[in-house]
Amino acid sequence: MFAIYKFAILFLIITVNFIFISCDGNNTDEIAVNNQLESLLDDIVKCEMLEKQLTGLSVSIVQKGNVIYQKSFGNADIKTVTPVTSSTPFAIASMTKVFTAISMLQLIEEGKAGLDDQIGTYLPDLTNDDWKLRTIRNLLSMSSGIPELSFCSGGSKDGEICENSPPFIFNACGDGSSCESANRIPYEEYLEKVAAVPMQFEPGSEYFYSNTNFLLLGKLIEAISGKSYEEYLLDNILTPLGMSDTKPNTVPPPSITGLAIGYKHVTNSEETNLLECISFDDPPGNCSSAPPSGVNCMEIPVENLRLPDQSFSAGWLVTTQNDIVKLEKALHDLSPLLLKKETYELMWTRTKLTSGKFENFGLGWDICLEQDDNCPQPVDPLAGSSNDGTASDNAGGPNGRVVSKDGGLQGYSSVIVRYLDDGITVTFFVNTHDVAPGPLQFFPSPLAAELAKTVKENI
Repeated sequence: MFAIYKFAILFLIITVNFIFISCDGNNTDEIAVNNQLESLLDDIVKCEMLEKQLTGLSVSIVQKGNVIYQKSFGNADIKTVTPVTSSTPFAIASMTKVFTAISMLQLIEEGKAGLDDQIGTYLPDLTNDDWKLRTIRNLLSMSSGIPELSFCSGGSKDGEICENSPPFIFNACGDGSSCESANRIPYEEYLEKVAAVPMQFEPGSEYFYSNTNFLLLGKLIEAISGKSYEEYLLDNILTPLGMSDTKPNTVPPPSITGLAIGYKHVTNSEETNLLECISFDDPPGNCSSAPPSGVNCMEIPVENLRLPDQSFSAGWLVTTQNDIVKLEKALHDLSPLLLKKETYELMWTRTKLTSGKFENFGLGWDICLEQDDNCPQPVDPLAGSSNDGTASDNAGGPNGRVVSKDGGLQGYSSVIVRYLDDGITVTFFVNTHDVAPGPLQFFPSPLAAELAKTVKENI
């Protein structure tokens, strides 16, 4: 009998030693990575933060629905030295599109709409007749040809609508000026203005990442469901999954309590109110380069932040790591609370174009194969982007498939990267955003890929 008790106590001790406690005391029921792997992951994150001068970062790595690593680094507010935690809200920008895609597919599953229905069936008051002929599938797969909206900044055409995202160029702004994303326009006005811009290509013939597609999907969700976009998310995704800290962003204040402040870099400047971006008491000794000199951080003024009313269903949401792992568990489990199994598969399958080639995009998600170069590849959500549409192999197959969605707006970067074969998912949020070419340029997807690779090689 004593031997049985000894065995039971030993089993309990071993079990307790595998319980994971995150650095900020949350998620105390998850299995941990070992100490060596934890140290490797810590160093990768810290080196990236030092080299790119990222003020705060919150990360989770999930394997087969279980959190194996969840940590937070740096500050949500540098001035008050408020550390980031797994419950710190971050603006996630275009990661919002994941929620929009799931919502639209739910309505299709319920028989309230069809993927190949023309959107004019549900939005008859659209001012652009070409838009009405585009299908819901065209919008979800970024193959509608509906453009992004930009304005000339500076020069004789200052304030005029333009579009210069290659290869679709018209109304160039001229020397010394540039095309800037429409940044402070409520989405209804945005849609009214972009409706006057020429279509980029025939529906389904090419891929072009345009936020306009997902603004229209938000309007479709409202028209088909009879609920506001916010109410639909609450009833059909957030409440069923217990995501109580996920909500629409608010600019200008009243602000969301505890929201990580968005920062920008200021280099070699004599401006006041500059702050040290990031430092660690125990910096890694194996970073590939030293932190850059002459770099400070400044809080982005509210008047320069993108209006949530413009982002809407394309980039509206704020969430936390504690909440996003609830979504990831539902995605890994193929939870019927969200979608049917076959709908998940459709969402994560490359879209076939009318040319017979395949996009590197499914329905709301970027898709690539692990053996591809630059997988996952970053997408700039601020200005739209295109790929060459030449993918032709394993378009619907499971072999090494990676699905992801990143997001970026002034002050914030986010990403979720899901390795379907391995059951490993990396998601993190950052409250510094710099996509200008140079040593501080940061895209979240490569960091997520490095973390996932390290886990797969050491677990």
